Amino acid sequence: MEEKNFDLFELIRIIAAHRKMIIGIVLVVAIAAVTYSLLTPEIFSSSASFFAVGDQTTQLPINIPGLSSLAANFLGTEDTQNAENFITVMQSRTMSEELIRKFDLLSYFKLDHPDSLRNMDDALILLHKKILTMGYDNGTGLVKVRAKSKDKQLSLDIVNFLLKRLDEYNREQKVTKSKLNRQFLEKRVNEAKNTLDSLIVAGQKFQENSKAIHLESQAKSIVEAYSALIAESMKADVDLELARANFGDDSPIVKEAELRKNSIQRQIRELEASGKTPEYLINISSLPKVTAEYLRLEMNMNINRTVYEYLYPQYEAARLTELRDMPTIEVLDTPRLAGRRDYPKRALICIVSTIVGFILAVIIALILEVMKRNQMRIAEIKKSLKK
Repeated sequence: MEEKNFDLFELIRIIAAHRKMIIGIVLVVAIAAVTYSLLTPEIFSSSASFFAVGDQTTQLPINIPGLSSLAANFLGTEDTQNAENFITVMQSRTMSEELIRKFDLLSYFKLDHPDSLRNMDDALILLHKKILTMGYDNGTGLVKVRAKSKDKQLSLDIVNFLLKRLDEYNREQKVTKSKLNRQFLEKRVNEAKNTLDSLIVAGQKFQENSKAIHLESQAKSIVEAYSALIAESMKADVDLELARANFGDDSPIVKEAELRKNSIQRQIRELEASGKTPEYLINISSLPKVTAEYLRLEMNMNINRTVYEYLYPQYEAARLTELRDMPTIEVLDTPRLAGRRDYPKRALICIVSTIVGFILAVIIALILEVMKRNQMRIAEIKKSLKK
């Protein structure tokens, strides 16, 4: 048998010899590709990209007298949520189940198992496998969210829902140290304000009921000095409670606050024991009853006014810190309806399938040619297998 070297011309000859088979295979593959691309459901996507604003360490640029090291730690710096946490929140089971129920994705995925929990578990898997894709760019901090479905409007609504729920989570559900501090200070400010309002009303009624009030200047000075000590004691209580709320009992900050409180209480006891001032909450027996009652009311008012003036700046500072620590969404690309389908790429499918079909047909032709040229060897192999 004549040996033939395989080269380009030999390949062309083989293709020409098997042209009918090659054309048939290519036509079958092309028709199958066209049929597939026409019958496959169209998939449309909608996407959004945004930055995490506030994802940084913040520090309160304000100095309130009397806060010392306690305030520096209480209103200090704290690492806030980064962009990766946004993806974690959006991929959470709670938010995913809420999305599935809102848009009835169980029907979309055609899940009708008698066990509703199994349907939900399957829907969670399909949601993140077929519909939602999310990514985070470490370099720019840009978060990208994309939803793909058979319905343009559904894809758009899903992305809008995620952005809205993420914003609600940041503003209403997310708990930060600064938020807890603000809530604590807000409660104390309201208590001090309500007490002060009550004392103002009581003072007005007292003055209306009293025809005349005579205050001795010495007694008034004693009351003011005593009121200042009581106010300092209450401020020390606030500092100690804040320190215990944010640090352990063994913390140096807590020890410092306890030492300051004990020192002020010792000064109060010494002043009360000296005989130069009345007992706690003042009982002035040397003054007329009306005067003593008025001085007691005025002392309580001074104490609560001082406490309120001390707490309110901290409350406002805590509100600013909470706003700075709260990550918000700065949308770069808002979601919109898709103009083109994502899938199927019909032209690409047809072209690639035709090329693959042609290559497959040529390979088959080469195999047939090799078998034709080596019939004797194939016969020997068959003969050996029969032995």
